[in-house]
Amino acid sequence: MSETTQNPMKPVFQMQRTMLESSQQATHEVIEAQKEAVAQMTESAEQYQSLSEQNVELSKKALHAYFDAVESVMPEGSVDFTEFEELLDEQYDALTENQARMLEASIEAMEENADAFDQYADSYTEVVDSSFDSFLEAHERIEASFEDASEQFEDAAEELTV
Repeated sequence: MSETTQNPMKPVFQMQRTMLESSQQATHEVIEAQKEAVAQMTESAEQYQSLSEQNVELSKKALHAYFDAVESVMPEGSVDFTEFEELLDEQYDALTENQARMLEASIEAMEENADAFDQYADSYTEVVDSSFDSFLEAHERIEASFEDASEQFEDAAEELTV
């Protein structure tokens, strides 16, 4: 094949290779986005736990303030909410403790699942990369074979015209 003649299929092969490489990159980006979403979900649960604890404490303080206000408008010594407030504190503490255990177990499970998902995603990425690499190698062999066949065809055509 003369140096001035270019294989007309070369741009097609280049376009296919570019599309494959773009697909591979897009696959990587989707996997990373999924990993980030899983991590964000776990982080959100941790933030929920903190907000939940603050909410319980705020509710507890609000009820104490309410009882203090009621007690302050009543004649002195007519009402004593101390026992009720102690019982209320015990109930809130029990609620807080149970909720904390439940949320900690949930967060731990989410973190384990996030780690497992990361491992899966990394393995999947390796398989995807290996598949793309194998396909690109086959694509290059096909392109080389096509170029060889094209050269042979052109050489045969030149011999016939001579």
